Amino acid sequence: MFFEGSEKKVEVVVNSSQSLLNREESFWHKLVNSCGAQIISSIKSNCCKAFLLSESSLFVWKDRIVLITCGVTTLAHAVEFFIKNLDGSIENIIFERKNEVFPRQQMTTFNEDVDLITRFTPGQSFLFGNLEDHHLLLFHKNSPYVPLDEDVTLEVLMYGIKGRAKKVFEDENLTANQIREFTGVGQIFDGFLIDDYKFEPKGYSLNALKGQFYFTIHVTPQEIGSYVSFETNYKIEGSYSKVVERVIGIFEPSSFDVVVFKTKEPEFVDVKDFGAVCAQHQTLECGYEVFYSQFVQGVETTVGINKQLKSATEITELNV
Repeated sequence: MFFEGSEKKVEVVVNSSQSLLNREESFWHKLVNSCGAQIISSIKSNCCKAFLLSESSLFVWKDRIVLITCGVTTLAHAVEFFIKNLDGSIENIIFERKNEVFPRQQMTTFNEDVDLITRFTPGQSFLFGNLEDHHLLLFHKNSPYVPLDEDVTLEVLMYGIKGRAKKVFEDENLTANQIREFTGVGQIFDGFLIDDYKFEPKGYSLNALKGQFYFTIHVTPQEIGSYVSFETNYKIEGSYSKVVERVIGIFEPSSFDVVVFKTKEPEFVDVKDFGAVCAQHQTLECGYEVFYSQFVQGVETTVGINKQLKSATEITELNV
């Protein structure tokens, strides 16, 4: 049975006198249920709550949420629920949707999602990559916003996992603890509190917290359309390339995409044995610099030579 691992993601930043961390647990259950998912478990640090979901993850801080869902969930409905029940105003929204293997099985299109969100706030949409190949669709609220310099996000989106990782994640008899031990996914960064879950018959999710920082992993290890996502807001000292190499060293993908959100200083990722076949940079009016690149194993880098990157394509009339 096929399961769509490709994810949708939204980050909503709010301006409210009431901390989101003070919301009742029932509110987060209703939020997640509104898009067709359920909460499985949760952990918390001194400044963040992390919820493992039946389809990916939810993270909550005092002034923002990050909600990631997969399958045929309707993430825009969760955005609608959140805004309608918010005690305060929206500072910023960034909504992402990765290309699906079977997009026609989805309940909504990207344009339909954006149509719903723009009932509450105006915005601008971009296409990163090629619409006929791997790509990322992104919408952001089109209004002044100044993110903190330390507000960064790294996403590594992997396809066609191989080797030992493929065998481990396809083994229906292993527990979550065994998967974590055999692969080392819990040690990508040190000192994080871990919450993970093994789905039946296959599939694995992990949330990790350390203060305000998180990393999360979601694995769909099927023969057709195998997909793994890794994401973190951790303050990475030095090169992002080393972190990316650490992650792909675990999962051994045939190809992967990298998405980086920063406020300054370009971030160009270079990975041994993989060539970049797409590389783009876009400045968003909400204050972020977005760097998107695609890598394929065993090919030469054909883009981004001398750090000259193309801009993303603004979406106006595309049928997406």
